[in-house]
Amino acid sequence: MLLFSEYDKSLENIYISQPVVDINLGDTNNYLVRFPKFKRVTHMILAFDAENLFLKSKSSYGYFFNLESLLTDLEERENRGYFVVAVTSNSSRQKQYNPYPRGEQENFATMHIESILEDHLPQIYGDYDINVSNLKKIVMGASMGGLMSIKTGILNPSFENIISLSPAFWFGFPGIVNDLNNLSKKSICNLSVGTKEGDIFGDQVKNIFPKEWDLDFSNNNDFYVSGVRKIEEELKLNNIKTNFVFKEKGQHNETHWNPILREFLVSI
Repeated sequence: MLLFSEYDKSLENIYISQPVVDINLGDTNNYLVRFPKFKRVTHMILAFDAENLFLKSKSSYGYFFNLESLLTDLEERENRGYFVVAVTSNSSRQKQYNPYPRGEQENFATMHIESILEDHLPQIYGDYDINVSNLKKIVMGASMGGLMSIKTGILNPSFENIISLSPAFWFGFPGIVNDLNNLSKKSICNLSVGTKEGDIFGDQVKNIFPKEWDLDFSNNNDFYVSGVRKIEEELKLNNIKTNFVFKEKGQHNETHWNPILREFLVSI
């Protein structure tokens, strides 16, 4: 059972759970819940990497979405109310956030998503008296969280609105491309990539990844763009409605993703 307490004194409408053990990995996650102040709930967001959403002081690398400010502004401008459930990542992130492990490795990411959807979301909805049947449901994530948002949409098609910011495609390539065939045709995929994201690799991609991948290995930035473009192409081939943002000079962090996220949320 999840028990919630105050997240931070500066954010009176956000609460955090006690650590929840992922028994498959022997690591823990926390759940954050954010509810709108003085607004009727119209949208429900499930988000990954919760530590990077609301406060710079709690973020992993010093970047954060400043999501409370973004949502409050949209609530006033668009007369909406956002109920957010977000899950923190942990030191096992490369296993827990990769739905496309290679070889015979266990799929810890799929088990994590199923635990969120089946074990914890129903309790949270009940505790906060949220009826999601008439809400617009969104799942969002960035980088490896972007892979998780796509996989969540596949496993639970009621999350029709998928936001995948600069998905870390190489962790699951080409498995993710094949899995897009399993997305509901009612899904809407909001996808983005920037032209300056290649520095996250730490080495030349031609030294890291298989040459047989049909991607652009000319430099790290173009490699990143070509991988996300491949996802975009496959979505369109599968007749999935896709909103794509190509960000010139866009970098791999929440500061650069923030305006893109806003653009996607406005459209939902």
